[in-house]
Amino acid sequence: MKNAKLHWARLPINSIENCRDLGGYSTEYGQQTKWHSFLRSSDMSRLTHEDIVFLKEYGVKTVIDLRGKDEIETHKNPLAKEAFCEYHNIPFITQQVSDITQSFYEKSMGDFYVDLLEQNDSVKKIFDIIDQANEGCIVFHCQAGKDRTGVLAMLLLGIAGVEKKDIVSNYEVTFTNLESIHQTELPYGMIPKEFLYSNRDYILKAYEYILQNYQSVDQFLMAKDVEQDVINRVKHRFLGLGETVAS
Repeated sequence: MKNAKLHWARLPINSIENCRDLGGYSTEYGQQTKWHSFLRSSDMSRLTHEDIVFLKEYGVKTVIDLRGKDEIETHKNPLAKEAFCEYHNIPFITQQVSDITQSFYEKSMGDFYVDLLEQNDSVKKIFDIIDQANEGCIVFHCQAGKDRTGVLAMLLLGIAGVEKKDIVSNYEVTFTNLESIHQTELPYGMIPKEFLYSNRDYILKAYEYILQNYQSVDQFLMAKDVEQDVINRVKHRFLGLGETVAS
């Protein structure tokens, strides 16, 4: 019997390869990020009834789907029809609908992440939705749960004061969990497989871009018109019940 009251680093959900809790990270504020607050996930279209019940018991109240409309059309999230949670679609991408795009022949994965960061409207909408969400757990996801989801996880962990090495390690785990990618010789058409790796250099480029151009994640978000009060409330949501880390 799966106990939804426990703190799961990777949730015991057979129908999702990469669903993880962002709780348990030490922060510069002397706290830990709160469990059952934010989940990052890959495609949720194959959720079974049993796993939907588990997510409900885990406390999920809000879903933020970062995919484009055509991705959703072919891989609908069943939580969109569930009464226990609110579903929001905020496409976190511009030209292409996949995490892996044709532009990678001309640009690196790190450059793609930087492009995501400069999607001002999407960044603001995402954080406004988080701020306005009902009390309870928020799950956010894209298709693979690596790129768009990874960038948002970086931002959330960043404003919570999580150390860079822990932000990077959270990102790196993704490829290990995505077994379907390992089994595919030519994933996503003819896109080189190295673009599917969760290489630390990819997320580091995005993180360092923020520090070099905005000095901090907080300053970055304010530059994207996210209000300081919104940032503070999101921090409180992530840290408000965190336990002080023993010295």
